[in-house]
Amino acid sequence: MSIEPIGFIVLLLGLLSMVNGARFAITTLCLSTLFGAAAALQLPALGGSSIQPSHLLVLFLVVAALLRPAQTQAMLASMAYPGPGFWFAAYILFSVASSFFLPRIFAGATLVYSSARDSTGMMSTVAAPLSPGSSNLSQSVYLLGDLACFAVVSGLARLGYARFIALQLIVASIACFALALIDIGTFLTDQSYLLDVIRNANYTMHTAETISGFKRIVGPFPEASTYGAVALAYFSFTLMLWLERVQSRIAGLATLFIGPTIILCTSTTAYIAGIFVVCMFVLYCLKRLISGPATAPHVTLLVITLFLIPCGIVALSLVPDAWDSIAGLVNTTLSDKLQSQSGEERTAWNTLALIAFVDTATFGAGLGTVRASSFIAALLSNVGLTGTLLFAAFLYSLVRASGRHMSGDRQMRTIGNAAIMASIAQVASAAISGSGTDLGLLFSTTAGLAAGCLATNTSPRRATRSLANRTPLETSTSLMRAPMFSIR
Repeated sequence: MSIEPIGFIVLLLGLLSMVNGARFAITTLCLSTLFGAAAALQLPALGGSSIQPSHLLVLFLVVAALLRPAQTQAMLASMAYPGPGFWFAAYILFSVASSFFLPRIFAGATLVYSSARDSTGMMSTVAAPLSPGSSNLSQSVYLLGDLACFAVVSGLARLGYARFIALQLIVASIACFALALIDIGTFLTDQSYLLDVIRNANYTMHTAETISGFKRIVGPFPEASTYGAVALAYFSFTLMLWLERVQSRIAGLATLFIGPTIILCTSTTAYIAGIFVVCMFVLYCLKRLISGPATAPHVTLLVITLFLIPCGIVALSLVPDAWDSIAGLVNTTLSDKLQSQSGEERTAWNTLALIAFVDTATFGAGLGTVRASSFIAALLSNVGLTGTLLFAAFLYSLVRASGRHMSGDRQMRTIGNAAIMASIAQVASAAISGSGTDLGLLFSTTAGLAAGCLATNTSPRRATRSLANRTPLETSTSLMRAPMFSIR
């Protein structure tokens, strides 16, 4: 194991998180999820696997929560049946168990594209017989980190931190926009090497690609599709907050910033998933307009999507040069994508993944065994029908919580719904181009925030008052455990 320069900074921030408590830890975690091309630790023994800053910080986040009894209790409560946390935990624990047993049970039963990396950090481009690999362990660690992140964020939301977490996600969305500008600026000035410090992971970097004269925006991520998926999640979150007038000024500003970068990132994933997300918001606004109460932001969004955008497209068609550039971009990213080399490779991945699902009698080959190009194909081929149904139950429970939570604090309900929209946006993006079953820590953060805000048996205000009433006892307990830490 080797520690990268950015890793020392992450370790310092992790220690400060343990000392300063939940607010500092959440702020650091939300910002760290942006550095998807960075590696805090390199693990040559596990095929050159890279540990991202956000995954390393989760360890400190969990320790900080465990040192505070109220937060520990809230973490455990977030996993209670029949809430979303229970199904998420069941899905992840089943996936981890599958990573050990299934690759050995079905070894050699079918051909797969493996998710394991070689010593140079590259994945194999040749199908090989199914067998255990280093990715079984690494993917298990990642998913357990996702579960820990979900539990901590959900628990903190129950204790009254939901508004603060929402604010940090808004700030992270603005930082995502700023990093996109830096990516474009360093590319145009041939100074891209300045970003090497946050592009040091053992991934294939597509940071200097162009399509039809447009620079593919990657920001702090290894490729445009990853940036587009993350930006779309932030866009969904801030747009819902703006529509419902919760922290509307900064949320509206973030939406205005991050939206154009999704269009300019030239990602097929972002375009297709973006159309799906926009349709969801249009239907939501139409429902509010019909059943009420609709506000000015709802009407504004309907006017923009149903009138101004079509008019803009018609106007662009009257300018031949602009229309040809946009048409070339659309053809390259959408129409011609399946005929490209990348499209053919991804089709082959999904084909073998689905064959593996059948060849393993729907049990799957085990977490981290099969590489695909769709989250759905990855679920079926890795964790089988059982794992897929467990994840579906989690997603259904999360969405259903929004329908049940119709009373109480309006802001909490809005933040929970915004987090659900962001989570759905990430699932939609992964369903198009996700190579594995790990949706990442941003998904765990938004899903945990939604579960905590929309918990039917917990009132954030009541939880906060209860925490305040128990502070003397919990403070003394925490001090006995770790005298140097303060309660936050």
